[in-house]
Amino acid sequence: MANFVLVHGAWHGGWCYRETANALRAAGHTVFTPTHTGVGERFHQSAENVTLETHVRDVCGCIEWEELNDVILVGHSYGGMVITGVADRMSERIRSLVYLDAFVPENGDSLIRLIDKALAPEVAAQFVGAFRGTALQGHGGLMQPIPAEMFNIAQANRARVDRLCRPQALATFEMPLLLTGAGDSIRNRLYILADGWDPSPFRYFAAKVESAPGWRSIKLPCSHDVMVDMPKELAAELLKLA
Repeated sequence: MANFVLVHGAWHGGWCYRETANALRAAGHTVFTPTHTGVGERFHQSAENVTLETHVRDVCGCIEWEELNDVILVGHSYGGMVITGVADRMSERIRSLVYLDAFVPENGDSLIRLIDKALAPEVAAQFVGAFRGTALQGHGGLMQPIPAEMFNIAQANRARVDRLCRPQALATFEMPLLLTGAGDSIRNRLYILADGWDPSPFRYFAAKVESAPGWRSIKLPCSHDVMVDMPKELAAELLKLA
């Protein structure tokens, strides 16, 4: 049986994988859905000095203290930044990497830098301006969540997503990810593109890795929050890696 670690994106928490995790567990697998410091049930730990490094250590800690090996590590959206950092530090414990409509960083990239690479300049400026603008409110350093409607999340799920998402430190988007290259040894990688919303920066990454060695790519007709709108379909794709 496989060990799945499902890493959420910005503003979310482990809660967003509930239905997908249940389906994987029903198939007999071990599943962990760690929540990053400062969001979800850990919102009480929120602070402007939470960084990408904090979240990488959160997930490394889950893998280490649960004593997991042969891990299928999944990262959604911003979670692609996190799992890349984790893979660089714990490559010997990871079997596969799954980028779920996610950023695929290289050494020295921050999320904001990748937004600039992946979107037209005027669109990128709107995204980055919104992130920094909401973080400036009250000089709090926390970005407000992007509304579910902008990600084209199914109408039936929008209220839940908007209710449970929480502000996140701007520093998590501005900190560069420093990599040694150790994670490059993981050759079994899957990119899942959510093909049901725009303007999506993730089309850029899906196209970039499509023919790269060790990568496989698929599309799902879905909003950005695949695990919320198509949890069983996502579980079925992940089960192919088990």
